[in-house]
Amino acid sequence: MSKINLRRSAIVITLLALTILLMSGCNSNTENTEVTNNEEVNQIVDHNVEPNPEPLTGEDTEVSLTGYGTEGALSDEDLSIMDMLTYAVQDEYLAHGEYIAIMDEFGTQNPYSNIADSEENHLAFLEEVYTSYGLDFPDDTSDGHIVMPEDLLEAAETGVKAEIDNIAMYEKFLSYELPDNVKEVFTALMNGSESHLLAFQKQVDKLSD
Repeated sequence: MSKINLRRSAIVITLLALTILLMSGCNSNTENTEVTNNEEVNQIVDHNVEPNPEPLTGEDTEVSLTGYGTEGALSDEDLSIMDMLTYAVQDEYLAHGEYIAIMDEFGTQNPYSNIADSEENHLAFLEEVYTSYGLDFPDDTSDGHIVMPEDLLEAAETGVKAEIDNIAMYEKFLSYELPDNVKEVFTALMNGSESHLLAFQKQVDKLSD
């Protein structure tokens, strides 16, 4: 083979190698971006539940609700700690149920699958609080409150509204004097909902284009 042909072969091989490396880099970046987005939605926020907190007493043990989930919490002007915990459990159950129902209707997809998993974590955090006080964790009664959207855009818009209300609920709860273990969990759940809000807003922006 001539020197010219050898040089041409070497150039071709080099170009092929560079192309493969560039393609590999693009795939790697895409995968990393997807992982980062999933972790953002599914993050486990630091929280602290004391195993043996001071028992709840007096008015803090009473449950007197004015509605269900965030709707009830945001309109309730006389909140006990048990009211707050009950509203929080109701709303986390409702969010989880709605996102599962959306996937049943429109197919399993992000951000709903990741956020549904995250809602299970939120419920687990709340269950730890109930357990620490020796209380039975409430059953899921959210079925009668689930409203199905007509399409994925409406689903994402509903998600934005739900997470905004959820954040407002926890902000209201945190304005009260709370035991440290309850305060830590409410803060963790509020931070998680802020990540969910960003994910749903990105979905709205994407589907509105």
